[in-house]
Amino acid sequence: MSQDPVRLLPPAEAAELPAADADGQRVLDRVAEGSNVVVLGAPGTGKTSLALRLLAEAVAGGRDAVLLAPTRARADWLRGRAAHLLREGHGDGVVRVRTPAALALTILTTSLTMRPAPLPPPVLLAGAEEDSALASMVSTVTWPGLPAEATGSRAFRSELRNLLARAGEVGISADDLADLGHRLNVPIWGPASQLLRTWDAQGRASAERRAQTRKMDTARLQDRAVEALSSWGSDAVAAARPVPDLVLVDDYQDCTAATARLLTALATPDPDGHRAQVVVLGDPDVAVETFRGGTPSLLVAAEDHSGLAATRLRLTTCYRGNPAIAAVIRDQSARVPVTGTTAHRQTTLAPQSSARSSAGPSSGASDAERPQAAAGVEVILASSAWQEHAHVARTLRLEHVHHGTAWSQMAVIVRSAADAETLARDLRRRGVPLASRTPAVLLRAEPAAAALLDIVRAGLRDQLGDGGEPPQREAAINLLTSPLVGLTTMDLRRLRRRLRQDHDVAQLATSTGEAEASGGTDTRTGADAALLALLTDADRAGALARSLEGESLGIQAGRLLTASRIIEALRTAMRDTVTDAPRDVEALLWAAWDSSGRAEAWRATALRPSGDSARSVLSEAAEHDLDVVTTLFKRAEVWAERHPGQDASGFLAELDAEVLPSDSVAPQGRRPEGVAVMTPARCAGQEWEFVVVTGLERDRWPDLRLRDSLTRTGLLVDAVTDRLPVGADVAGTADDNGDDGAIAAARAQVRADERRMLIMALSRASRRLLLTATADAEHAPSPFLMEIARATGIQLADDDGAPIVTPDTGDLTLRGLVGELRRAAVVGSLETAAPAERRLGRAAAAMLAELADQNVPGADPATWIGAGGPTSITPLITEGQRIRVSPSDVEGLSACPLKWFLSRNGGSAPAGDAQTLGSLVHAVAEKAEREHLRGPALQELFEERLGDLGYADTWQGGLAADRARAMIERLDAYLSDCDALGIRADVEQPVRAHLDIPLEVLSPEVRSRVEERVPASGPRILPVTISGRIDRLEHIGEAPQDGPDGDEEDDVVRVMDLKTGRRVPRAAHRHPQLAAYQLALSSQGLDVIGGALVLLGKEPTRRSADGYVLAPVGAALDPNPYVLRLPSDDLDTDLVDPELEDESGDGAADDAEAPAKFRQDYWTEDLVASAAVAGLGPLIEARTGEQCRTCMVKDSCPVQVEGRRVVS
Repeated sequence: MSQDPVRLLPPAEAAELPAADADGQRVLDRVAEGSNVVVLGAPGTGKTSLALRLLAEAVAGGRDAVLLAPTRARADWLRGRAAHLLREGHGDGVVRVRTPAALALTILTTSLTMRPAPLPPPVLLAGAEEDSALASMVSTVTWPGLPAEATGSRAFRSELRNLLARAGEVGISADDLADLGHRLNVPIWGPASQLLRTWDAQGRASAERRAQTRKMDTARLQDRAVEALSSWGSDAVAAARPVPDLVLVDDYQDCTAATARLLTALATPDPDGHRAQVVVLGDPDVAVETFRGGTPSLLVAAEDHSGLAATRLRLTTCYRGNPAIAAVIRDQSARVPVTGTTAHRQTTLAPQSSARSSAGPSSGASDAERPQAAAGVEVILASSAWQEHAHVARTLRLEHVHHGTAWSQMAVIVRSAADAETLARDLRRRGVPLASRTPAVLLRAEPAAAALLDIVRAGLRDQLGDGGEPPQREAAINLLTSPLVGLTTMDLRRLRRRLRQDHDVAQLATSTGEAEASGGTDTRTGADAALLALLTDADRAGALARSLEGESLGIQAGRLLTASRIIEALRTAMRDTVTDAPRDVEALLWAAWDSSGRAEAWRATALRPSGDSARSVLSEAAEHDLDVVTTLFKRAEVWAERHPGQDASGFLAELDAEVLPSDSVAPQGRRPEGVAVMTPARCAGQEWEFVVVTGLERDRWPDLRLRDSLTRTGLLVDAVTDRLPVGADVAGTADDNGDDGAIAAARAQVRADERRMLIMALSRASRRLLLTATADAEHAPSPFLMEIARATGIQLADDDGAPIVTPDTGDLTLRGLVGELRRAAVVGSLETAAPAERRLGRAAAAMLAELADQNVPGADPATWIGAGGPTSITPLITEGQRIRVSPSDVEGLSACPLKWFLSRNGGSAPAGDAQTLGSLVHAVAEKAEREHLRGPALQELFEERLGDLGYADTWQGGLAADRARAMIERLDAYLSDCDALGIRADVEQPVRAHLDIPLEVLSPEVRSRVEERVPASGPRILPVTISGRIDRLEHIGEAPQDGPDGDEEDDVVRVMDLKTGRRVPRAAHRHPQLAAYQLALSSQGLDVIGGALVLLGKEPTRRSADGYVLAPVGAALDPNPYVLRLPSDDLDTDLVDPELEDESGDGAADDAEAPAKFRQDYWTEDLVASAAVAGLGPLIEARTGEQCRTCMVKDSCPVQVEGRRVVS
C-alpha cells in the first residue's frame, strides 16, 4: 500500500467578521460615546463576533483595548481569532485577549515591583499547585468529627478550595465565616475559618513576609489588584496604572464576583481622570461555570449605578440554527429561572441566506454538492452504552462520507471531562479523526513524562552508579522497560538468555563480585550482573549491539545501548554540577531526553501516513507522548523561573505531590482537522454544523447530587446573598433528606445549572442536532431528553411505555465492513441458516473475496482466527532431552497448559499490587528467619519496608496497609510456633533434582500420554529435572548426624510455602507445587513427612487456636511410596502392595490392567509426569476451571467464547 507523503499544514484560515446588523451598530455607537455597556443576547446572536469587532476597531483607532474571557481555554481560542483580525498590530508584543486573573496579575506585579522598596512579584496558583498548597495547610487544622482519612483526601480539599474561593468572592472574612457557622449550625466552618485567615493573608504586604513570594488563587489575586489600584499613589508606584482604555468581557455570565469588583475598580477614574470603559456581553441562560463561582446575575448587577452603571442593549437576531433547533433552545430557555430579565430570549431567526458564521469555513463541500444533507433535531436511544458510542461514530462518518461535511464542522458534547476522555478513545478506535486538544495532564501519571522523571530521580539518589559501579537493579529495569528505551519483559528475558550463553558472562559476573549460590549457580543473578555491567559501559554495550546486528536480538541490543547512553549522559550532567550546588532540573531532563533519541523516533511515528487504524493509533500515541514531554519541559522552565537557585529534587517533589492534572501552556502547531469532543464549558463561543449531545440519561444529565455537601459552600453563598428560604431549617440540611426548603432550593439551583449546560451544548449546532441516550435495564432517558422529545414531537416510547430503541449498528469503517461480511458469511454457512441468510452469506463471501484480492486486512479467510494451521510443529523439548519443570510450573501446567505457555511467552499481566505485596512479605520473612526477628522487631522491619508498597495516604490505602500488617502478625505467630517446636528452617533454599520416572508407576491415563512422547525403543522412563526455590525447608527434630559411612542420616523435613492470598486451594493435601518439592527432596535422600501452604492472607477462624491458617491442616500431605531409587529389575515385583495381592496368589500379572484399588497411588509422580508432558508441545491443551475467572489470555483460548471469535 503506497504511503502519502508527509505535508506541512499551513495556518488555518479564519473567516472575516460579519458586518454588524442594526442591533450591533447600536452597540458600536453607544461604545463610541464612551458609555459602559452591558449587551444581552441569546445563543447565536453574535455576541462573540461583536466583541471581536469592538476590539479590532478600538485597536485600529489607537486605543489600548483588552478582551477578557472567563477561562483560559476560551481566552486561548479568542486570542487565535483576534490575532488574525489585528494583522496590522500582530507581533507588537501586546496581548489583547486575557483572563481577568491575568490582567490582575499584571496590575499587582507592577504595583509590587515598581515601588521604591520592590517586593517579589506574585504567583497565580493553578489548580494542581493550589491543591498542593492546600494539602500542606489542612493537616495543621483540627477537624472535629472528621477522620484523618477524609480530611486528607483530594475530594475534601476540592470542597475546601471551593469554600475558600467563594468566601473570597462574596467578601467573607475568617471571623464572618466562623460567626455564620455558629449561627447556621455548620460546625465545619469553624476550623475552615482558621484556614481562610491564612489563605486571605496571602498577597498582602507585611514585615515578616516582605521577601516572600506571594501565591494566590484567582479570587484573592483580583482582590489584591483592586487594593493595589486604590493605593497606587500612597504606595508611590513609579509606573502608571496599567489600566486599559477599553475593557471588553465576553461570556460575562461565567465570571465571578471578584471579576466584577475588578471591573468596578478599573472603571473608577484615577486622580488624573483616566478610567477604563467597560463593555460586558453575555447570556444568563448559558452560564456553565457556576460550579467555579460563575454568577449569571452579574449581567443584571452591571446596570446598577453603584457599580458600572452600564446601559443595557440587546441583540435580537439569531444567525445560528434552523427553526427546529431554535424551538428546542427556546423551550429549554423558558424553563431556566429568570435572572433579571427574559427580554433577551425573544429573538428572530435570520433567513438561511443571511446566516453568518464566525467560526471559519462551513464545510468541505458546497451545498450543491451535498444533496439531502440532514437538518433539524434527531434522537437515538441505544441498547447499551457501547452501542451508543457505535451509533455516534457511525452517524459522524455517514455525515462526512455521504454529505461531505468537514470533520472540523462536527462536534460531540458530553457532560463531564471523564466522559469526554472515554468517548474520545472509543471514537478514535472506530475510525473517527478527532480534533487536536491539549487536555490537562497529571505529568507523573503519563508514561513518557514518568520515564524521564524516574531516571532523573534515580540520578539524584545516586542509583545510577559511577566510577565503574553498575546502576541499581530496580532503577536499571525501570529505565529499560520505560518508553524511553522500550524493552519488554520478554526482551529482557531473551537478552539474559543470550548473555548466559555467552562465554564472557562468567568473567563479567566474577568482575562485578557475584558469587555462586549454594546448591548451584544462580544463573539469573549472573545474567543480571552482565546486563548491569553493559549499562555501565556504553562501549561494551555498543560492541554487543554491533555483534548482534542483523540477528533477531539486534533491535533489543540497540535499545540496551540507548539505555547505557542515557545513564552516561545523566552521570556526566551530575558530575558537571559543582559540589553542594543545586542540580539544574532542566539540564538533567534534557540530558536524559536528548540521549534517548526518542524525539526523532516519536516524530517519525507521529508523521506516518494514516494507512490503517493500527498505524493511526501509533501515530496519535507518539504525538501525545511528544506533547507530554513538551509540557514537562515547559513546566520545568516555569518552575525554575519561580524557584531560582533551588535543587531539582524540589521539582520532582512538587510533581509527586500533585493529585490534580495541570493545564499545558506549551506551544502546539496546527494538526489535521477532526471532530471536537468536549464539555459544555469548553464549547462556549463556538459553533459547528453538526453537533451530537450524548449521555442524556437519568441521574447522569442532569446530575442532581448536591455540590460541596460537606463544606456547604452553596449555603454560604445563599446566606450572604439573602437567598435562604424563609423559615428553612438550615441546621438539618446536612442530612440531605430532601424534606426542607433549603435542600429543595439547592436542588433547584443544581437543576438550573445542569439545564444551562444543556442549552450551551444544544445551541452550538447550526444545521443538525443529534441527541443520544442509553435505554436498557439500568439506564433510562433523562427528563431533559423527554422534554425535548415532547417539544419536537419525537416519540421515545411505544404505546406500552417501552422505549423505542434504535437497532444495533456496526462501525462504518473498512474494518467494520469486513467484520459484518465475515459475520454474514459464517452465519450463512451454518446448517441452521435460513434461505435469506444463505443468500446473504454467498454475497458476503463474494465481497470478501474481492476485498481479499485488494489485500484488505481480515478479508482472506486464511487469516481468520482458528482457520490457519500451527506456526510450528516442533516440540518445545527435543527428543532425548531432560524436561525441566519448576514446582510452580507443575501447578500452572496442572491447571491449564495453554495458560502456562502463553503466560510464559508474553501473555502475563504486569506485576500488580498483590504481586508487589507478596514479594515484600517473602523478603521480610526471609530476613526474619535469618536474623531471628520476632514480635516488635519483625513489625519494625515491616514498617520500614511498608513505603515500598506505595499505598496512598487515603482511607483505602490505610485499609490495604492494615491488611498487610495482619499478614505480618500471622507470619510472626507461625514463626513463634516453629521456635517453640524446635523447628529449624532453611529459607529460599534452592533445589535441583534429576529424576527418571518409571512409566510403570504412572496411572494408565498419564502413562498413555507419556508413551506418545517417549520413544518406544528407549528405556521406559521419563527424564525430568525439577528446579526451584523453597520458601521454607523446615527440619523437624535434632540436627542430623553423620552416619558410619560419612553420609548424613536421614533428615526429617517438611516443605512450607508462604502465600499472601486468601483462597484455600482445593485438594490441598495433593497440592501440585508441594508435591513437586516432595518428590525432588525425596530423590535426594531426605525424609519428607509433609508440607503445607501458610496462608498469610486468610484470617483464621475464631475456633482456631493458631494465629494462622495451614493448608492442608497439620501440613499433612497424602503419603506417596517412593520408588525412583529402586533398581529397574525390581520394578515389576515391587509395584504392587503385597497386602493387596490377588487371593489366588497369581498377583497382578499386568499392572496396567489392574483395578485402581489394587495399585499403590504414586500421585506425585503422576502430577509431575502429567505436567512435564503437557508442556512439551507442539500441541498445548486448554483446560477450563477456576483459573479461567482471572485468566489474562482468554482471547487466545479456543475453549472460551472470547477465543472462538471469527468476526473481527
